[in-house]
Parts: sequence; structure tokens; C-alpha cells
Amino acid sequence: MNIKKAFVDANVIIDILDKSRENFVVANQIINYCIDKGIELYTSCDLITTVYYVLSKKDRKKALEDIKATLDIFELISFSNTEVNEAIYLMEKDKNFRDLEDTLQYVLAKKEDCDLILTNDKRFYSPDIRTFSSMQFFNKINNEEVE
Repeated sequence: MNIKKAFVDANVIIDILDKSRENFVVANQIINYCIDKGIELYTSCDLITTVYYVLSKKDRKKALEDIKATLDIFELISFSNTEVNEAIYLMEKDKNFRDLEDTLQYVLAKKEDCDLILTNDKRFYSPDIRTFSSMQFFNKINNEEVE
């Protein structure tokens, strides 16, 4: 599996920024692996506000600093009516697409030709882009199964 681009869901980004979270160490190791291997990391512009919202509950100033730092790591994918309509269409056509936010993230990952999606959401549906949880991807890279 040759990975050039990865879409990273909000839950993984929060994991890399919040030391109190269970997946903090693993998430940081996989993000560092991606950076070291030259894998382009993407997330959606709306997820940045979700990350801020969660982190700001603990410390607003640190949350803003963390968001600034993520902009050096992640390329933000913007979207318009077109992508939202595509997500709605997918949800109407395929009952496996149950969550609008997740479906929109899938559409954006497709838009950028991402090779995989990193998410800890067990219900995230992606029919044709491989999804990995932080731990699954961590195990893959430690078993040298990912190129």
C-alpha cells in the first residue's frame, strides 16, 4: 500500500493535541510517521472548529495555539454547496452513509484523492478509501505493512 495522502478526522487531531487522551502517544507516533514519510495530511476546515471547541473547554488560549500549530501539519480542505450536496446525495442513495459530517469528510477525502482515512470513529463508512483507527495504523506501521 503506497500512501501519499491521508485524511485525518477530528478525533485523531484532538488525540495528538490533548495529553490526557488515551490515544495521545499512538496518535502522535502515527502523525510523526506520516510526516517522516512525506505523506500529505489533510483535514476539513469545519473539523478545525470542532477541534477548537473540544480543546477550548480545558484552555481557550492553548486551544488557539494548538490550532495554529496544526496549520503547519495539515492542509485544510474547503468545501462549498457542491460537496455538501454530494454528501446529501450519497446519504439518500446509500443507507450506510448515516452521518452528514462523516459523509462530508468522505467526500472531501475523495476530492483530494486521499489514500486512507485516519479516524477513531468505528461507524465511519467509506466504501472505497481504506480507514484505519489510530491503533490499527500504528500496528500496520510497526509491522512494516505500510509503504
